[in-house]
Order: sequence, then structure tokens, then C-alpha cells
Amino acid sequence: MAGRQVLERAIALHGAGRPAEAEPLYRRVLAGHPRDATALHCLGLLLHQTGRSEEAAPLLARAAAAQPGNPDTQELLALVLRRLGRTEEAVTAWRRSLALKPANPQARTALGNALADLGRPGEAIACFRAALAESPALPEAHAGLGNALLDQGRPDEAIPCFAAAIRLRPGFAAAHNSLGVAHFEARRLDEAVACFREAVRLDPGFAEAHNNLGAVLDERHEAETAIAVLRQAVALRPDYPDAHYHLAVALLRQGEYVEGWAEYEWRRRKPGFPRRDPAIPEWRGEPLAGRTVLAYAEQGLGDGLQFLRYAPLLAARGARVLVEVPAPLARLAASAAGVAGVVATGAPTPPCELQVPLMSLPHLLGTRLDSVPADIPYLHPDPVQVAEWGGRLAGLPGLKVGLAWSGAPRPHDRQSHLVDRRRSLRLEELAPLAGLPGLSLVSLQKGEAAAQPAPPGLALFDAMAAVGDFADTAALVANLDLVVSVDTSVAHLAGAVGRPLWVLSRFDGCWRWLAGRADSPWYPTARLFRQERPGDWAPVVAALAAELAALARPAEDAPSDRTAIAMAQSP
Repeated sequence: MAGRQVLERAIALHGAGRPAEAEPLYRRVLAGHPRDATALHCLGLLLHQTGRSEEAAPLLARAAAAQPGNPDTQELLALVLRRLGRTEEAVTAWRRSLALKPANPQARTALGNALADLGRPGEAIACFRAALAESPALPEAHAGLGNALLDQGRPDEAIPCFAAAIRLRPGFAAAHNSLGVAHFEARRLDEAVACFREAVRLDPGFAEAHNNLGAVLDERHEAETAIAVLRQAVALRPDYPDAHYHLAVALLRQGEYVEGWAEYEWRRRKPGFPRRDPAIPEWRGEPLAGRTVLAYAEQGLGDGLQFLRYAPLLAARGARVLVEVPAPLARLAASAAGVAGVVATGAPTPPCELQVPLMSLPHLLGTRLDSVPADIPYLHPDPVQVAEWGGRLAGLPGLKVGLAWSGAPRPHDRQSHLVDRRRSLRLEELAPLAGLPGLSLVSLQKGEAAAQPAPPGLALFDAMAAVGDFADTAALVANLDLVVSVDTSVAHLAGAVGRPLWVLSRFDGCWRWLAGRADSPWYPTARLFRQERPGDWAPVVAALAAELAALARPAEDAPSDRTAIAMAQSP
């Protein structure tokens, strides 16, 4: 059989769904004609279709080189490269295909999705809009546009895009799921739940939709249902880090620490987890006597502050403990018992035999709800600095109350940014504190929020320009009678140095504050003021103002016992 006849026979068998018979014929053709662009393209397609994209990619690259004017080969090469995770190369191939064949809205949509994967939503949006200009009834382009808008933090603009995709294809489960994400980010939780439920109904095996549904139900305080849904997500995709992570959060929020800490280890498989030197073995719980272990912070400043309490426990096992923390924590971290040395994040790794993330220590050391290490204070400001700050604050009358009303916005991290918008207040929302007698309000706020104008009558003593790191903040806080803070690093600092602490917690409060409690096993001096409705700070601030007023009244008569008065107000 001549080469052309063999190729035609292979194509016919391939088209008839008989790839096992077609493949050797394609290879026969290529044995005699290695640059046959059609055979290279078709064999590459067959391999891609049968799950062998690694083998397909070089064949398609050869086909594209042999026939550079063929847009279909470039498009197929792009699809294969994206499946292999070679997204930058896929983008190049799609651009070449579209240069040869501009009227291809499907390829333009695929290019938009690849650009979105690369974190280039602006370029992706342009692709999706161009695809929709050519083909307004393309549901994938509407959904892609919505996802790119979500990536830019524009959920209200994304919602009609997903709605259009669903109108065009009512059974489009992925669009229902994405619509749920948009409603969630716009803080319409009921609508989000309805969308995720519909996505699950349409596709019962859709692990991502189960994960999203469980996470939102957990935020709505529907713990039992949330945990059941998240277990289903894990069952559908046992290797799905997000589902394990959200299951961990739901369990930890309920105080189910044994299983919760074990599931929380899956955070280490999520993208962006900081990786240490792979040549240094990880501590897995084996004996530590005489060994040097590096315990490193992995998340925010507050997380580092909270989990530094575990350094003495490692030292008690005979370890020489080094800690790695962000530079603003380094001086204060050195004050923790059992810490033999401190290194700032990003500095060269010091000589050590083992390493461990700080937030893995509760799991490795078996922390239960009734065994949280809460021997406070476990961080200690410099006495000289404490005295210096005492002099600066000496002229303030009444109770000295520190205020931190905002966290770090972190706009580069979409999820952290969304959380910060929920946990932070604007200074103007604290107007009910204006003019309260018997106390002085002291700003503990850094960053952009520190420049917010105070509402009329709210006088703030602000010396934060003199604060360079958390050791400075700790010395300032040591001179305060009470710290009032949203859920940010200042709250953890106050708790760690043993000062009276009132936390203003959002409706979907962080798992570490547990569900339905006004106290905290992590910080015995803490009291929580919780939102009862998502986003509604007014009742929280009103309750705060009433409690401060009650606290300050006796302080006018007994200023020497302010700390005891503040502590008496805690549960």
C-alpha cells in the first residue's frame, strides 16, 4: 500500500474511533516520510486524545515547523502545551494560529483562558471581548470574561457574564459554580449557596463546587452541613488541597483539633506555600535531644506571633531552637523562652539539622482544645523601651486604650484582600467612641489606614511614627490598660505579651477564635465582640462603646488599678 493510501486508511480508522489500529499506520508513514505534516498532526492529535500529550507535543512542533502556515496545527499544539502546563508556550502557539486565522472565536477564548492562568487578566479580558464581538452566543467566552473580571476583583461586573453563559447553556455547571464565586465575593452568601448547589446538582462529581459550597456554609455557621459537604469534596478528589484545607478550617473552628490539625497539613500543598531548603530534613515528631531545629513562619505576622508559643515546647524536648520570622518580628521573637537564635525571612538559612513550619507544630505536638499552650506572656518587650514609652504616655489621662481598626489590605493576594475587607473597619465607623470620658485612645494603626481622618470628637494619641517593628509596638502596648483590635497582628501581639485584649471579629471570624465563644483558649486575656450579621459593624461598635464607658467610670475613681478593672470585664 502506497504511503498516501496508508495515511488515508489511518485517518479513516482514527475517525471511526479505532485509534489502536490507526497509530501504527501513522508511524509507518512517518518512518518513510518524517516531515509529513499531515501524519505528524494526526498522530499528535491521536496521542493527545489518548492521554499521551507528552508524546504529542514534539510531533506537533515538527508538524508546525513543516507547515508553518497551518493555523489548525498551531491551535492543536497550543491545546497540548496548555494541558502539559507549558502555558507561556501555548499562548505563543495560539497567537500564531490567530495571526493565520483571525476569525476563530473559540481559539481566542482559549487564548484568553491561558492568559488568565498566567495572571494577566487585562489581556484575557481583551481576548474574551474580541471573541464575543465575533460570536456573541459563545458561552465559554462569557464565562471566561466573568472569571477574568473576578481576577481583577470586579464581581459585580462578572455576575452578568456568568448569567449570560447560563442563559446560553443552562446546564453549564462550571458557570453556575463561577457565578457562586462572584456572589460570594460580592458578599451575597444566600445567592452563592444557591449557585453552588445548582452546580452540584448538574454535576454531582464536581469537587470544586462541593468545596465552594462547604466553605460558604461554614462561613454561614452551618458547621455540620459544611463539614459533610467538604468530606464529599475530599472523597471525590482525595488529592484536592483546597478541599482538605477548608475541611481543616471547619473542623478547627469547631474545636475538633485532632482531625483538624491533620487536615491542616494539606495547606502545604496549596500553591504559594513557602518552600525551604529541600536538603534540610523535616521534623516529623522524632526525638529532638541535642539537635538544632529551624521553626519558620509561613503566613502572616499574626500567625508568627501566635505560634511562637511553641518554641519553648521544642526546647523542652532538648532541641536547640532557631526561629525564622519576618524582619519586623525578629527582635521580639528573640524574647521567647527557648529561642537560641532568630533569622529574618529571606536571609541565608542558618546551620540546622531539621526544619518545621511553625503552624505544623500543633499537629506534631498533639495540641487539643484542652491542651493549648497558653502560658502568657510568652513574648517580652525590652524593659528599657517599656520605660521610654511609659514616659511618652504619662500625660494621657484615664484609661489608656490602644486601637487598631484595619489589617493589611494585601491587594496582590486576592483571597487575603477579600478577607481584609471583611475584617477591617474605617476609622469613621468608630465615631461612637468619640468623647467617652475617663479614657485616652492611642493609635496602634500602621499602613494606609493610619491616614484615615478621624470622625469629629474622636481624639487619638498617635506616636506610631516612632514604631519601627513589633518590639517597639510591644513596648508601647505594655503601657496600655487595654487593646481593642480587629483580627490582625496587633491582636496577637497584645495577647502574646499578656495585655487585656478586646477583638472585633467579623461574622465569618477566623477559625482560631473558634465558633460561638467570647473567650479564647489561645489568649486568656482576650474577649471577642462578634458581628451578628455579615458586614454590620454598627452593633459591635455600639457594644464596644458601652463597655468602654462602663470600664472607664470606675477608673476615674481608682486610676491605679486600671489593668485589674480591664481584666474584670473579660469573660
